[in-house]
Amino acid sequence: MTARGRLLDAGRTLLMGVLNVTPDSFSDGGRFFDEHAARSQAARMLAEGAEIIDVGGESTRPGARPTPVEEELRRVAPVVEWLRSQTPAVISIDTRKAAVAEECLRLGARIVNDVTGLEDPAMLDVARRHGAACIAMHMRGTPETMGTLAAYDDVAGEVKAYLAARVAALRAAGIEDVAIDPGLGFAKTAEHNFTLLRRLPELAALGVPVVIGASRKRFLGTLADMGPMENRRDGTVAAITAAVLGGARIIRAHDVAEARRAIAVAEAVLRA
Repeated sequence: MTARGRLLDAGRTLLMGVLNVTPDSFSDGGRFFDEHAARSQAARMLAEGAEIIDVGGESTRPGARPTPVEEELRRVAPVVEWLRSQTPAVISIDTRKAAVAEECLRLGARIVNDVTGLEDPAMLDVARRHGAACIAMHMRGTPETMGTLAAYDDVAGEVKAYLAARVAALRAAGIEDVAIDPGLGFAKTAEHNFTLLRRLPELAALGVPVVIGASRKRFLGTLADMGPMENRRDGTVAAITAAVLGGARIIRAHDVAEARRAIAVAEAVLRA
């Protein structure tokens, strides 16, 4: 992986560790808000097999309100700077704000992971100028409103059409290293999420790496006894396995060791 090379298309499944430096993220809000705790968690995820650390300073859980740019930077910038100077991690910045992406890319991040699909022209410009790789996600509305917008005639077809348009827009802007994320849990019902996992090969057919972030998400809690957060790890492993078998090439996970093992099994099946 070179600084200006292909970060997102390694020809195998990449593992992205989720590092939320927020007080209110849905899964681990507050646990890694302290900078020392964030550093420890990043080191643990790297030791367990993560190749990319995805740093986020704003919760995008359903109903979450926006975080001011200055506060988001206060949360993420020291962590990005430490990761760049002290670890071999490929750093991804999970943000929908161009100003946050700009500063974090300057500090050493190499990937922009944007839940709004990089629809902001300023974000496209920042990514292009810094030679960043980009992950464009599908979401309707905002985290505050997306819960009211989960209505589709054909969820997989509509998500695919949106992401195909975003890939074309990014490439037109001069950004070649692109991945797509169907946005499980973002303006989707549980049924929509399972449908997207089943029809993942249709998204993979777009010819760019597909990112899947099913880790600990609420839709898994609709099954069996996986309602509480602490009971969703087994379901996450199953979703990761299904995703890799369906063509996902980047897995975004909180529990890195378990995700690495699930990826290994799925890739062994694909090779057999």
